[in-house]
Amino acid sequence: MKRIFIISLSLLCFAPVQSQLRSELNLPRADDVLFKQQVEYKNPGRSGEKVLWDFSRPGSRNDEYELVYKTSDNLIIGVEHNTRYYYSLSGDSLLCRGYENATTLMTNERPELLLRFPVHYGDSTFAYYNGNGEYSNRLAISAMGTVSSKADASGMMILPGGDTLYNVLRVQTVKKIAYSTKPLFSHEESAAETFVSNDSIDYRLSTDTLLLEVDTYRWYVEGYRYPVFETVRSTTNKRRQESEIFNTAFFYPPQEQYYLETDPENQQIIESQNKGKKDYNPLEATTFNAYPNPVSTTLYVEIFLPVEAKIKLQVRSIANKSVYINENEGKFPSGSHSFQLNVMKLPPGYYALNIWADNYLLSETILKM
Repeated sequence: MKRIFIISLSLLCFAPVQSQLRSELNLPRADDVLFKQQVEYKNPGRSGEKVLWDFSRPGSRNDEYELVYKTSDNLIIGVEHNTRYYYSLSGDSLLCRGYENATTLMTNERPELLLRFPVHYGDSTFAYYNGNGEYSNRLAISAMGTVSSKADASGMMILPGGDTLYNVLRVQTVKKIAYSTKPLFSHEESAAETFVSNDSIDYRLSTDTLLLEVDTYRWYVEGYRYPVFETVRSTTNKRRQESEIFNTAFFYPPQEQYYLETDPENQQIIESQNKGKKDYNPLEATTFNAYPNPVSTTLYVEIFLPVEAKIKLQVRSIANKSVYINENEGKFPSGSHSFQLNVMKLPPGYYALNIWADNYLLSETILKM
């Protein structure tokens, strides 16, 4: 079993580079043990570039959550919460081939496509899947649906305790599931239907069959093999009425997943980044969040400054006319800062939110409802 070492996070606090996921750097490995903290769910925030995620104060729910990876017969097996998940790498694609626990066994005849390596910001995938299984030796289960993923955001995050990580790439995965069950005596008939057409899956997803949707966001950082944060939200849609089943989040403490002696590929990434941290404008690491968007009354803006700087906020109409300016006195220290802009009286339409940190400009399109 690989042991885990601790390293200072300061090595990662420098100018951001283009982040990506690669199979040799991010594929789960046998005998890796991850310690996760289950924390309160947090809204995953906006998509786009230069996003700021402030996860500095998550409420803890369970500090002793463990994920162990093993391998067997060309399968990667992830074991957590008394469930075994079966994965494989086919070419450049990471697939989920099913799962099992004390009550349920599910085998995907057409596996779920989770990631297609390499993954860069803006990359996306979409695929159909279907599988059969059984529940508690009483019911035969049939499941089919779609899985889509997109690397929809990049930026930096503030971790519990205040440490900051740059070069963050977020991947959103949306899994839609249509379930059906029947008594187990008809299981052989169900299991024989190993291929289901795309049209059939689309039809099942559009009917009143029990439809679940699981929306998962994972945040990856260069130099880490596994995510550092994860949010999961599950909803059900029956008779076109959506209701939430659950939501939760997991924090993977970075100091708990540095495999310095056994993961030389990721260690090389960190070392090369550390060498390249000079000769750059530190304000290029300025990051922000603006929400809600669309907005009707108050626009909240969170800004992270890597160094001390003056902050100026401006809202401009499409006609390039300035309609709101918030020019603050003096300089703000490095760290996270929050502002509120009252846009209630602005006419509906699209506006540009401009943020200056000294002379460094960031911009975001805002829709006023």
